[in-house]
Order: sequence, then C-alpha cells, then structure tokens
Amino acid sequence: MSGLLRQLPEVAKIMGMLEDSRALEVVGISAFDERIYRGVLACPGITVQELVMRSGESAGRIQASLSRLRAKGLVSRLWGRSPRWTVTNPGTAIRSLVRGLQSELDQLTDTADELEAAFRTVGQDPEEGGQFEVLAGPEEQARWYVRLQQEAKEEVLTFDCPPYVLDYHNPLQTDLLRSGVRYRTIYVPEAFDHAGALDEVGSLIKAGEEARVLPRLPFKMAIVDRWRAVMPMHMDPPLTRGVLISGSTMVVALVELFERLWREALPVRPELWRDAPATPAPADETGTPVDGGPEAAELGPEDRRLLALLAAGLKDDAIARQLGTSPRSLRRRLRHLLDQLNAETRFQAGAQASRRDLV
Repeated sequence: MSGLLRQLPEVAKIMGMLEDSRALEVVGISAFDERIYRGVLACPGITVQELVMRSGESAGRIQASLSRLRAKGLVSRLWGRSPRWTVTNPGTAIRSLVRGLQSELDQLTDTADELEAAFRTVGQDPEEGGQFEVLAGPEEQARWYVRLQQEAKEEVLTFDCPPYVLDYHNPLQTDLLRSGVRYRTIYVPEAFDHAGALDEVGSLIKAGEEARVLPRLPFKMAIVDRWRAVMPMHMDPPLTRGVLISGSTMVVALVELFERLWREALPVRPELWRDAPATPAPADETGTPVDGGPEAAELGPEDRRLLALLAAGLKDDAIARQLGTSPRSLRRRLRHLLDQLNAETRFQAGAQASRRDLV
C-alpha cells in the first residue's frame, strides 16, 4: 500500500479536477459514478477502502457505484485477498455504450415514425378542414415526395417543372407503375433540358406514365390518391420551404386545377422524337394524289421530328442538340415551318401539327 500512498496526492488531484465532470451522462453514467470511474482510471488496482479515503464517501455508496460501472463494462474486479478494481479499455467500453445508445435511438426513431403515421391516419378531424404542415428545407420536401409515392395506392398527379429538390430521375416510379399505380404528369418544356431527360420520360411513358406538356405551369406539386399534396411555397431556387396538405378542400381544388390543365395540355409522344416516318402525300380512294396543302405535301421525317419536339415545347437549344444541328440552322427551319403552318409561335406550330395529325 506504500506505493499507493505515494500516488495518493496525484490521485486526489485528478479526482478533485474531475469532481464536476458530466461527460459520460449521455451514455447513462451519473456524475458521481463518473467521478469514481476516473478515480479507478487514475490508479489501477485501487481498493474500495482507498476510494473511501480519497473521496470521503461511504463504502456502501462506492461499492454500489462500482457495481453499476461493472454492469456497463467500464470496470472489472481483480480477485485476491483484498479485492481491487481496474478499468477496462476505455475506448472499447465507451464505444460499446455509444453503439447501444445509437440502437436505442434508432428504435425510438422507428417508434416516432409509427406514431406519426397513426396520428396522420386517425388523429385528424375532417370537419376541421384537413391539415397543413410546413416543410423546412429541400431535404424535408424531398423526403415527403418520396414517402407519399411509397404510400400511393391508386394515382399520382404531378406538375413537373424546375427547380428540383431531387434529381429528375425518379427511381420509384417504374416499380409503382408496374404495381398498378397510375401516374399522370404535366411537364413544362424546361423539364426536358437535362441531359437524358427525353430518354427518361420516354422510358416512363413506355412503362405506363401518361404525360402531357404545357408552355408553363403555375407551380410544381405532387398529389397522391387525391388526398395529400406536397408543393413548394415559392419557386425561387433553392426551394427552402414547402407545405404538406392532407385531406382538405385545398387538395380538392388542386385536383380540379390539375384536371383543367390536363385537358388543355398536349400529349407527349416520344416515339416521334427520334425516328419519325415521312408524311405520305394525300390521295383519294383510287390512290390518285390530291392537294392536301403544303404542310402535308412537304413534311419529311426531319420536319415531323422537329414538329414533335415543338409540340413537346422544347427550346431551340434543346431541339438543336436532339437534331444534331446548329441553333442558327434550326431557326431557319423553324421559320419555314411556322410559315407553312400559319403559326405565330413555336408552340402553336407544334399544337397545330398535333391537332392535324401531322405528328
């Protein structure tokens, strides 16, 4: 014990410095237990009696503290004539406690999600006009957009326009389409500006998406099963604030707006974006050519493809990239087509071509 007595001033100093320590409370170690633990750490092989001498606490209280620390894997007992105590490897022991705490937090998070789902299912009074929840930050809006799709049973209605909180690629949609969920999407031309966007939309349409296009949309949104909607509160990037609307007359109004714009929008026809067939010259029942107007007689495959892209509302640069031509050459071709179709704007030309079955 003489060796320990020589160390006692240093041990007392360490314990005194750590008397107010609370660093381990986060893993369930009280301030008192941490003080005892650090005392053992400062002097491996210390006895209960020696801890009593240094701390001024009763032997019973110190013994109880050591038992709690032992249960958490922080200290171990060295057997002998006079039982002594030492610490286990602090890094290993404390990291183990942190992993246990993390597991408990994960379980608590899962429980919170379950309770939140129950609250949203039965905790709303329809007579109160539904529920509104502000979504702070693009991450929260993206999380809810994904979650609402995962919960969809019948239909997802979408206004698709930039800016985006997620990449334009939607990995959930194809699987949901195959499972029977109906997707109807109204795009704006800017939605096709991304590299690969035309191929992506074409794949979604092939999988079952119903897609139409308008020159502009009032905002972006997604409505699931005509019951819940998520949308940003402004359209200026970044989308810092959004709103989740559940079971209210506002959702009914948004569905009505979607249906009205859906009727006005033009179908997206990706099969004409790449390999458009030539327009046959009009003929009567005997096969004799008749005068069908210059727009029908002179449209070749490239003109039909150009009209299909116009009908989709793509901008000049995007169309030029698709056709492999320069914007200047494209503008000359556009001018010629507008004259042929007696159209004032590019979108009118595409719309007229679609209505006349030229594309």
